[in-house]
Amino acid sequence: MSKNWMNSLSLSQRLYLPLVFFVVVLFLVFQTLGSYKYIESEKQNLVNRINILATGIGTNLTAAIQFDDPLTANEILSAFCADPMITSVSVMRDAKMVFAKYQNQKQPSVMPTESEKEIAERKGYIFSHNHLFMVVPVVFEEEELARLKVVVSLAALEEIKTSQLEVSMYLLAALVLLSFFVIHRLRHWMISPIRQLNDAMINVIHFNQTDTIKQASDAKDEINALIDCFNTMIVKLNQRESKIKHTISQLENEKAFADDVISTVQHALVVVDRNGRIILANESCASLFPYSVPAMKSRNFCKVINPIEFEAFEQKLQLVLEGRAQFNHELIKAEGVKGTSIYQVVSQPLPHKQQILFALEDVTEKSQAERQQQLAAKIFENSNEAILLLDNCGHIEMVNRAFCRLIGLKRANVIGKYYRSVLTETDSLPMKKEILMALSLHQQWQGECAIYNQQRKVSIPLQLKVSQIIDSETRDSQIVVLASDISSVKEAQRLAHIAQHDTLTHLPNREFLHRYLIEKLSMPRLETMAVLFIDLDGFKFVNDSYGHEIGDQVLQIVAKKLMMSVRQNDIVTRLAGDEFVAVLNPVKTRESILNIGNRIINNISQPINIKGHMIHVGASIGCYYIESNDVTGIDSVLHCADMAMYQSKMQGKGRITEFNRIDNFEF
Repeated sequence: MSKNWMNSLSLSQRLYLPLVFFVVVLFLVFQTLGSYKYIESEKQNLVNRINILATGIGTNLTAAIQFDDPLTANEILSAFCADPMITSVSVMRDAKMVFAKYQNQKQPSVMPTESEKEIAERKGYIFSHNHLFMVVPVVFEEEELARLKVVVSLAALEEIKTSQLEVSMYLLAALVLLSFFVIHRLRHWMISPIRQLNDAMINVIHFNQTDTIKQASDAKDEINALIDCFNTMIVKLNQRESKIKHTISQLENEKAFADDVISTVQHALVVVDRNGRIILANESCASLFPYSVPAMKSRNFCKVINPIEFEAFEQKLQLVLEGRAQFNHELIKAEGVKGTSIYQVVSQPLPHKQQILFALEDVTEKSQAERQQQLAAKIFENSNEAILLLDNCGHIEMVNRAFCRLIGLKRANVIGKYYRSVLTETDSLPMKKEILMALSLHQQWQGECAIYNQQRKVSIPLQLKVSQIIDSETRDSQIVVLASDISSVKEAQRLAHIAQHDTLTHLPNREFLHRYLIEKLSMPRLETMAVLFIDLDGFKFVNDSYGHEIGDQVLQIVAKKLMMSVRQNDIVTRLAGDEFVAVLNPVKTRESILNIGNRIINNISQPINIKGHMIHVGASIGCYYIESNDVTGIDSVLHCADMAMYQSKMQGKGRITEFNRIDNFEF
């Protein structure tokens, strides 16, 4: 039965069905594997991202856990709102006690099952149907203080799966269309010639028609060879028949052939006598000149063309008519049917008839295109941006002078090379996964990287724009890379950072503090800020006893402790010597500010071990609250906080004094 079914199929069906089946099956297999690997990669990326976020916030929690400060811990946990996928986070100091907790109000609370808890404790995370459960330890000095139990919603991952399915459907549709295109080409290359050959043979057998078959392409395959053999057979039959009629029809055939050539050729052909009168013209002349073919006969050739430089053309035409010159693809501007046109003129004498044959072609669009290409080439070559053109295999096709200067190589050493062999020491420029993915999705990518100049032996920062150009017909692709040198921008950023940061502690300096306070005080605000003026107790003794080198190390350690003691949105600056200023913004309650101040004092008062020396320093803090309606200047604010700090010094050091105590805050 199956054999009869196969025999009943046509040749085209026997070719098309296996092809379509193979393409669809191959696509489904590879797309399924690719989607699975992509989803697994996204899961791992989610685990890594949440783990990094939880570890960073857990580091900020160490002080709150050590000082048993759940209020501060809850404030720190609020940083998890930066990731909307996180449903809840619990800080567990032991198996049953919840020290602090964060709950996303937009996400329902979900608890893992006992088996999921066990796996999460052992492995660190587990994926359920709709959620990811993670357990991240909070470690301080290699001691586990608590554990963060994080619940993450997988709704975004489900959206990725849905989008993957949609993309697969689109790709499948495109692949089916491509298969139909291939089928169409197979029909054009194989089925149609065979069918045409079959019809021609039937015509020869039954109707005595001896017409040759016109080949669809110039390919030298077996089918075209078979058609050549058939055409050869037809030609021999026609030759035998034509020999019988040759004597009678030879002159008529020659005349008909000449008329056909003149009338069907695309160029305008004009035969002119020695007086410049038109004797013969083909049909193509009607599209160039404002005359019909019969009306052109006996007219002056120069007036029919109507050149803009009439006298110069007439003089050259006279020399051609006298046999002393020729038109050899010369360009003539003339007023044609469509306005100003450019004709390419070629002349050929016909000595046996004392006539001249002129061939004219309208090259107006071609000339304009050539000028545009020349202009584009000049723009490409003289562009200040470095331009690199790659083929779909990654080989360099074109570069401009700016690129050669940027990389320090000559054009001859670059063209035709694989881009990795030219950019071997380039940082981040080789096509990475994110660039290739962006090109496949959006056909463009932009960002920053650094390129290595092999002549100057330096690394140059660049702003890159990478675009993919796809030919709509051949589907061949090219990659265009535009690169701009941003060395001056990076240097300006570096100098600006140096100008606003302390070189010893890397904290923002006095200039940064002034800019920050000017910006905050000049803007309308609804909340209160707190300025803490911090001065170290006993630091002069450290410098005098152990030297400035150890004193500098103490300042660096104190700077790190200050950064660990404040919240994520607060800033810490170093004014000079052992004076620091912390700006706490916003201030919710007075108690939270006092807690932060006491935390700073406690952290700084911890002994510091440097090169075997146990060093003790303390801190005195003055606090000034800047209310929302406070118009005090920056210098006055710092002066008030400084006065409060001196009050702390006078009262015995190691404490925080408020210059303007505020018990109630208005929100």
